[in-house]
Amino acid sequence: MKNGKRILKLLVAVLAAVSVALFVISFNGMCRHGTCNHVIKLNDGWSVSFSDVHLTPLKHVSEFRVPSNVEPGDTIIYERNMRDDSIPLPTTLRFHAYHVAIAVYVDSICYYRYGFERFKEGRLVGSGIHLVNMPEHLDQHTIRVVTVVTERAAAKSLTSIELLRSGSMTDYFANNSDSITIGIFLMFFGMIAFITGCCAVGFDRAYYRLILIGLFAGLMGLWTLNYAKGIQIFSMNYALDTTLEYISLYLAAIPFGLLIINMRSGKISPWKMRMLKGIVGFGGLFFVVTTILHVADIAHYPSFLIVYHSYIFVSFLFMVVFRVLYDRGAGLQEKILTSGTVVFVLFGIADVFRYNIQNMLGLDKPFMDSTCLPVGALLFILLLMVGYLVYMYEELMDKTEKEVLRQIAYRDALTGIYNRAKCEHIFEVLNRDDSDYAIVSIDVNGLKYVNDHFGHSMGDKLLCAFADVFKNAFNGIGTTIRMGGDEFVAIVRAEHLSDLNTALKTMVLLEKDAKLPIAMNVAYGYSIRRRGDAVTAMDVYRMADANMYAMKLASKQQRMA
Repeated sequence: MKNGKRILKLLVAVLAAVSVALFVISFNGMCRHGTCNHVIKLNDGWSVSFSDVHLTPLKHVSEFRVPSNVEPGDTIIYERNMRDDSIPLPTTLRFHAYHVAIAVYVDSICYYRYGFERFKEGRLVGSGIHLVNMPEHLDQHTIRVVTVVTERAAAKSLTSIELLRSGSMTDYFANNSDSITIGIFLMFFGMIAFITGCCAVGFDRAYYRLILIGLFAGLMGLWTLNYAKGIQIFSMNYALDTTLEYISLYLAAIPFGLLIINMRSGKISPWKMRMLKGIVGFGGLFFVVTTILHVADIAHYPSFLIVYHSYIFVSFLFMVVFRVLYDRGAGLQEKILTSGTVVFVLFGIADVFRYNIQNMLGLDKPFMDSTCLPVGALLFILLLMVGYLVYMYEELMDKTEKEVLRQIAYRDALTGIYNRAKCEHIFEVLNRDDSDYAIVSIDVNGLKYVNDHFGHSMGDKLLCAFADVFKNAFNGIGTTIRMGGDEFVAIVRAEHLSDLNTALKTMVLLEKDAKLPIAMNVAYGYSIRRRGDAVTAMDVYRMADANMYAMKLASKQQRMA
C-alpha cells in the first residue's frame, strides 16, 4: 500500500514536469521563428558625457557605469558617429533604458523624445525597450542619446544599442522567449489555479492553499513578463508596465507568507507563528505605504527596492535560523515546500551575483544578460504544486478513511444494514425538519426459539435472511435499520409515503419465498408523522412499536384460537 502511494505521488510529479516541459518547449519553439537576422550591434564607439566628465569612445557601451551618487535631473549623453554602420533603408534604433527621460538626435534633428513632461510633473517615467524610427542613410551622421535621470539610484547604463531593419520587437521577443514563455505560463497557471481554488474553497477549505499558490504564480508570472519586457507585446506604456512590475514583485511575498502560515499552522511554536504573521503583516503594510507614496508622487516604487530586498533577506534568514520551514518530523509536503524555497532562493542569489558581475565587469554575453530568476520561479511553483497535490492526496485519503470508519460505525456487523447509532442520527435530523415521514417497527418472531433449539448460528442466518428481505422490500423507498436483537426499523420520507404499503406487502411475499429450514415470520407496525404535529421522532417510533406489538398479540391470539 505504501509503495503504491509513493508510486502515485511520483507519477503526479513526473506528469506535471512533463506537461510544463512540453508547453515551454512548444511555445518557445514558436517564438524562435520570429528571430531577425538584419540586426547591427552599435555597442562600440560611444563617447559619454556626464557632468564635467567626457569619456573617450568606449569598446562597449556597458563599460560606462552610471555613478551611484546620481540625482534626479542629472544628464548623461551618449554620442556616436555612424561611419559605415548603417542600413540603406528605413531602420529602427532599439535600446533598453532604465528610469530616464530620453531624447534621440541625428545630428541636430530630434527623432524621439520621451518622459520629460512626466518627470517635470513628478510622475514615474518607467523603463523599457525604446524604439526610434531613424532616417534611411546614417553614414557620416552622429547619433546622440540624451538621458535625464528621473529616480535616485535607479538609473543604469544603456546595456545594448541595436540598429535593425524590421521586426523591431518580434526579434526581441524571439531572443528572450525563455523568460517570456515562463512568464506567460505562470500567469495562465496562476489564473486557472486561483479561479479553481475560489470556486472550490466553499466546498472544502483545503482549496485555500490552491488560491494562494495561484496568486503567487500569477504575480511571479506578471513580474517575469514585465522584467523581461515581454509585457510590451500588449503595452508600450512604460510607466504602467514598470508600475505593474513593482506591484507584482512587492505583492508576491504576501501569498507566499500566507502559504507558509497555512502549511505550518499547529506545527511550530506559537511565538514563531506570531513572528511569521508579523512578517507577512509588515509585507502588507510595506505595500500599502509604498503604494500611497507612489500614487501621491512623493516617492516611487523603485526608491524602495533596497528596503524590499532587505525585508526578503531578513525574512528568509529568520525562517532558516529558527527552522520554520522544516523539522525532523516534517511531512512530505513540508519537505517539498522547503526544497522549493531553497531552489528559489538559490536562483535569486545566482541572479543577483550575475547582475553585479555584469555591472562590475561589463560582460556583454547573452547568458550574462539573461535573468535566471524566472526559471527558479517556475521550479518553485512546480514544487509548490506537487506539494499541494501531495497534500490533497493525503487529505483525500484521510477523509476517505474517516468516511469508511464512519460507515463502519453506522453499520450492523451481522446484517450489513444500518445500526442503532445511524437511527439516532436520523432521528436528530428529523427533529430539526418539519416534514412528513413514517417509522416502521418490525420484530422477527421466534428468534429465541430458533436460538434455543437450532443454535445461535441458525438464529444469525435467520436475521441475515430477513435483513436481505427487508432491504430488498424497502430499496429506494426507505432506510433500513437493525436496532439490535430481533428488532428492525424502517424510516420512510414524505416523497415515498405512498409506497409504504407496497413495501410492506413485498416484504411479506419475500418472507414466504425465503429458503430457510424454518419458516420466517415477522410482526410490524407503523406510525406516520404529519407536518405540524408536535411529536418527536422517538414518539413516532414508540407509536409504531406499540402498533407492532398489537399486531404481534393479534397474531398470537389467532394461532391459539
